[in-house]
Amino acid sequence: MNKKSRLLYQQEHFSCYNYEKEQNARLEILNRPAGFILERNLIDTEIVFLIKGRFKLSYGKLVNKEITEGKMMLFPPGSHIVAEVIEDVHFIICRLRDVVQLCECMSLERLHKETECDSGDFYMLDMNDRINKFIELFVKCVEDGLHCTYYFNTKMKELFFMLRAYYIKEQLASFFCPMLGKDAQFMNLMYRSYRNVKTVQELADLSNYSLSGFKKQFQKVFGTSASEWMSQQKATRVFQDLNNSPLSIKELAYKHDFSSVSAFSSFCKQKFGIPPGKIRLNIE
Repeated sequence: MNKKSRLLYQQEHFSCYNYEKEQNARLEILNRPAGFILERNLIDTEIVFLIKGRFKLSYGKLVNKEITEGKMMLFPPGSHIVAEVIEDVHFIICRLRDVVQLCECMSLERLHKETECDSGDFYMLDMNDRINKFIELFVKCVEDGLHCTYYFNTKMKELFFMLRAYYIKEQLASFFCPMLGKDAQFMNLMYRSYRNVKTVQELADLSNYSLSGFKKQFQKVFGTSASEWMSQQKATRVFQDLNNSPLSIKELAYKHDFSSVSAFSSFCKQKFGIPPGKIRLNIE
């Protein structure tokens, strides 16, 4: 008889910086009854799995298109979605906040070059048995309390590899088409470049936008300001170094371009609620 699994060392998980709170989490389990009208404005790219039920979707050119269970959908940032539930629905929503890479040898840019798609079309994928089993285990672990960003990112890499392995290129090109336009190129440029710059102006210069045009485009694509996004990326790198690097606190302050250990400590208190030394003590 199989023993029920449970999450061990819960307090260590829950106190970790990488532990996600429920609000705007990268994975969301959503249940809605028949008759419910769900209206949403997205700030992230979302892959939505309809596990159970039926609903009518109004999005872009679509008006009241009936969607049945077993479908996988992708919506880019800025999408306005209205869903009228026909039969009780069970959704799994995955929010993407990083560059999508199907595998080491197949980027979305390469997929775009090899196939054709119309970014104005809406294309769904049927969930095959591999995807169903993947989602089932993923959700069980999240329900156990495994809300770690590292875990989520690892599972997303697994999902993209499975899509690459079990769906033909034409299907994938149509599915990911909303991410293959100028906004997707802008997003990928930001992820490739932000580590090499120190200011929003430098990032704007790399993208060939004026500063005002860059800020407007960044807000549209990422749903937040460039300065706040860069600060959050820096916070993530700082926490990872405090977790893994053998460098001293002083050396880490220098590495991350802080003017002093005091400034570094103030940054950590603002982002994590505690100074860098205590972060290391909590980890150890």
